[in-house]
Amino acid sequence: MSCLAVRDGRVAAVGDEGEVRALQGPGTRVVRLEGRAVVPGLADAHLHILGYALSLDRLALQGARSLAEIRQALATAAARLAPGEWIVGRGWDQDQLAERRLPARQDLDEVCPHHPVFLQRTCNHIAVVNSAALRAAGIDRHSPDPPGGRIDRDPVTGEPTGILRENAVDLVARLIPPVTPARRKELLARALREAVRYGLTQLHTDDCLYAGGLDVAEALFRELIGPEAIPIRITQAIPAEWLAEAAAAGIRTGAGDEWYRWGHVKLYADGSLGGRTAALLEPYADDPSTRGIYIHEREAFIDLVAEAHRLGNQVGCHAIGDGAAALFLDAVAESQRRHPRADARHRMIHCQILSEPLMARMAALGVVGDIQPVFLNTDGHWYVDRVGPERAATSYAWRSMMRHGIALCGGSDCPIEPLNPWYGVHVAVHRQDLTGVPEGGWYPEQRLTPEEALGLYTAGPAYAGFQESFRGRLLPGMAADLAVLDRDPFACDPAELKDVRSTLTMVGGVIAHES
Repeated sequence: MSCLAVRDGRVAAVGDEGEVRALQGPGTRVVRLEGRAVVPGLADAHLHILGYALSLDRLALQGARSLAEIRQALATAAARLAPGEWIVGRGWDQDQLAERRLPARQDLDEVCPHHPVFLQRTCNHIAVVNSAALRAAGIDRHSPDPPGGRIDRDPVTGEPTGILRENAVDLVARLIPPVTPARRKELLARALREAVRYGLTQLHTDDCLYAGGLDVAEALFRELIGPEAIPIRITQAIPAEWLAEAAAAGIRTGAGDEWYRWGHVKLYADGSLGGRTAALLEPYADDPSTRGIYIHEREAFIDLVAEAHRLGNQVGCHAIGDGAAALFLDAVAESQRRHPRADARHRMIHCQILSEPLMARMAALGVVGDIQPVFLNTDGHWYVDRVGPERAATSYAWRSMMRHGIALCGGSDCPIEPLNPWYGVHVAVHRQDLTGVPEGGWYPEQRLTPEEALGLYTAGPAYAGFQESFRGRLLPGMAADLAVLDRDPFACDPAELKDVRSTLTMVGGVIAHES
């Protein structure tokens, strides 16, 4: 294929120049590629674009390499605020800190005794807060752990350390003053424009909880997206907490239109590997005292999945550990036993720690693997220590998942990782971090080819979203969602994949970005 024609928001023809040029009319705009490549518009299969937008106004701690750097950032922020104002940030990772430990409230109290402080770990499943925030939330040594969460306590005194895990994070997070609607809209528009600059044309996002309601989320996005606004397609997850409300409002998987539609029902089975709250079948190799945290009791979890399935929804479950993966697959099997339904395409989100038997069960149940290859950029440096070499051999195991016949789609989980999808493509191909470490890659037999890696962000999300007949490929009649790239990702030096950029992004025949 050397030419492509677009008409009325769809691909009109693909082929050689002679046959496609016959469709050219007096008002046709012709874009000469001059060595550039055209690929289907990219999609991010799992992220939180509103969450990312809101994080742009918060203290960024991704680059912190010591507790002293975190304290300095807090001191600088506090100097600009009146006493009592909140300081909110995210991005710290204890494995990147010189001290190699979790921060504690005392670390924050040293520089911020008069401001409530809330700092989320890079995974968003753990937060550290200071004494002022604990007081504001009424958390003390007598406070019980909430279901599906944990308040870390000093082993001698029983006093809270300031570390909150999983559902305990919400005890403080719910007290943070919200941004104004005008500022929220401004930040979201900024994030959406950044997305189309990368060649992203569709986002499978999970933002209703950030927005504060199903209707609030839809109204916010519809105000900003579309052919006359920011041309980008949104598929919005339905929080499992609001399943009954969604059903009453006629909201379920697939409802909506070409620009804004409802996706899977989202729920959590466990936490994060970096925070050791991912649920494992066997203890952590580097901390045998724990197997992680299950967010729900087993029977309640299975009933919730089965109800979402009964209502005709796709279910998307956050499951990082092999224990969480096994639980979700049990729930899918039980849902089909109670309410048989063909082609449900339930999605396991993250599915980082697996085994060959779990992969075989995924394939047999038709469960889609919703993976984030860019996680390995960070996790590669410590995940073997976390789970041990035996489990690591079948972890982040994308080639093995393909071999089992599991349909895969790729995302960033932004703001957990950067929005740029080419980082995910690069890591999927190299199995290295973005600096080229380690030489040869982590478990290099799990590498994907550039074609397979790009498919994670094109045909993969289209299939996962039941839209394979509408988008994800450049074929006549399909949506004219495409990206013109500054180099050919299949012919360039593979070391350059992380540097690929879109010089023109088109969504539904409308140019969303051009440089």
